[in-house]
Amino acid sequence: MRKTLTITLITAALAVYGGRSTAVDGEGRVTLKNDLASVTFSTGKTFDILEMSSLNSRNLVAPGNNRTPWTITYLGAQGETPELTPATAVYRGCTAARTDSAEVLTFRWNTRLQYDGKPYPVTMTVALPDDSPLLQWNITAELPEGWKVSEIKFPQIAVKSPDKAKVITPAGWGNEYALRADTTYEANYPSWSASMQMMMLDDADGSFFYSPRDYRACGKLMTLDERKGQSNFNTRTVVSEAWNKNGIFTLPWTTVSAYNPGGWAEAAKAWYRPFAHSTTWGKTKVTERDIPKWLVEKDLWLRAKYTGDTTITAVNRAIDYFGDNIAFHWYFWHNHLYDSHYPDYFPAKPEFAGIVKQVRDRNCQVMPYINGRLWDPAADSYRPRRGYEASCRRPDGALYTEIYPTSIVPNTVTCPSSPIWRQVLLELADSIQERLGTNGLYIDQIAAAAPYPCYAENHPHPKGGGEFWYDSYSGIIDDMRREHLKPGNIIFSEENAECYIPVFDILLTVNTPHTPSCRIVPLYPMIYSDRVLTTAYTYTPYSDVRQGDFRYQNMQCLLYGSQLGWVDPRLLWLDDATAYEAQFLKNLVEFRKKQHDVFIGGVYVREFVPEGDNPTNTVPVFGTDYMVKGSEWISRHGKRVMYVVNSDSKPHTVTLPTGKTIKMEPISACRFNL
Repeated sequence: MRKTLTITLITAALAVYGGRSTAVDGEGRVTLKNDLASVTFSTGKTFDILEMSSLNSRNLVAPGNNRTPWTITYLGAQGETPELTPATAVYRGCTAARTDSAEVLTFRWNTRLQYDGKPYPVTMTVALPDDSPLLQWNITAELPEGWKVSEIKFPQIAVKSPDKAKVITPAGWGNEYALRADTTYEANYPSWSASMQMMMLDDADGSFFYSPRDYRACGKLMTLDERKGQSNFNTRTVVSEAWNKNGIFTLPWTTVSAYNPGGWAEAAKAWYRPFAHSTTWGKTKVTERDIPKWLVEKDLWLRAKYTGDTTITAVNRAIDYFGDNIAFHWYFWHNHLYDSHYPDYFPAKPEFAGIVKQVRDRNCQVMPYINGRLWDPAADSYRPRRGYEASCRRPDGALYTEIYPTSIVPNTVTCPSSPIWRQVLLELADSIQERLGTNGLYIDQIAAAAPYPCYAENHPHPKGGGEFWYDSYSGIIDDMRREHLKPGNIIFSEENAECYIPVFDILLTVNTPHTPSCRIVPLYPMIYSDRVLTTAYTYTPYSDVRQGDFRYQNMQCLLYGSQLGWVDPRLLWLDDATAYEAQFLKNLVEFRKKQHDVFIGGVYVREFVPEGDNPTNTVPVFGTDYMVKGSEWISRHGKRVMYVVNSDSKPHTVTLPTGKTIKMEPISACRFNL
């Protein structure tokens, strides 16, 4: 039976639904509660979260720290830009209602945006489903005629900062930071800094999970801001004008939050993976996708640079050494300085088409680098092709401009909705394949760089933020694949923003931050291992592979299921020491060839460190870690598997989590079926 309970500031009542309750007491406190979670709000003169717990956790909040659940910036009919919070509105309390599957509280604040005698409410709902600890947060705002919401920060939730806590961010593979006082942690979605839509605060007792559930992949900045013992979560979103309709602004997604005593990995698997696998980008397994077989079964990528004799000698030696079926990602094949004159890649260096043919004749593949986002205003094509009309525009009409250290020249950021830019990329797809004879297209930055809000008057999308960035790039690549991609060829991009998984055949994942104080964790493979193909782990050394980081990277790469290598082949045979690194890579490549039943469509479960004779090593840029590491998977046939890699030049006898003791030979990998 459905009941509705209206709560005022002076009324006390109780509604009970078979073990679930929504209650308000005489002191102006209202509680949502089920068997898994409980949250108590103040309904007095000021909104606040007084208590919050999930799955029998401690109280996560301190009274007085959650009085500002939202911050809204408006754009008035005359250009006014007020930023309102609950402190600049009148709190009107809340009502409680029952749906078929959840308890729902609706909180209301009245704003005075103009002198017409009308209140313009901000309405926030918080729901607690019957069978879940996940609180669900939504918001709407009513508007005067001619007014809009231009930006919103919501929901803003402050939890107490635990001692020795870790911040888990979705950058690349995933990152773990020690929580530091007065420090801000950001994740700009969708991009290399936020491949997924979640952040977590983890300690010895469990993990607080915060996640916008946006099925349209709109741009948003997720933040954890530690201040004075409080960890403040919020999502800042530049609004699309389309979200303001008929005098009402509606944020088009729900944010969820809860606490999991099992820790960050259990929270991600229990609460993010089901959401991810229900989206358009995560619903299809990689084994169900139409990806060329040669790519699915790829084990090694190399990063070739330039077209001179030294490069060609190294490429041919690599094919001799590793065997054929290597994919080469090729840089500096055009005549201009890197990160300049984009998108004017042609004419290519005259020898490059012949090099491509030579490599392909040896049963290998070649994908040359291009950029899918930047247009150099100094390029010859910029004015004749009206690049300024394709450029992404700030609210004042100025161009977004970026400078990269490789060229130190300004590049404008194009808007993917522009038909001009669409045509440029489609023509490049034809030229690269027909004039160079490549095995497909590598298009940088699409899955790496966060979207910009765009206010160009001539672009076919609502002004501001929203889903147009993702929708537009998806449309371009869909057209490219359908009308321009040659049979058997592929399209791939750099980085692993989740929404681009089905857009590209494979994603190059190399930008995950890593320092001794920032540890890479396998958050991404825990969610998407059976949905995506990836290659590499992080950027490989540019000048010397003998410092330990090359071996460490490839060990982690194999354990995460990613295709190996992505190293400049010129670095592998400089002397006997570098040849040893090449041997390690070869051992892993030969091993990986026999693991396709797991790494193609299998599910990553966890990482582990074997006990016993397992020394640590200080790895440049990465910090101190173990020489022997492992991961657990479930094969696509449902079998549990453990992998162990010894990156050391010495043998080690170690013990697996199962209790089995094994001897690991130097620079080797082993599989154990459970």
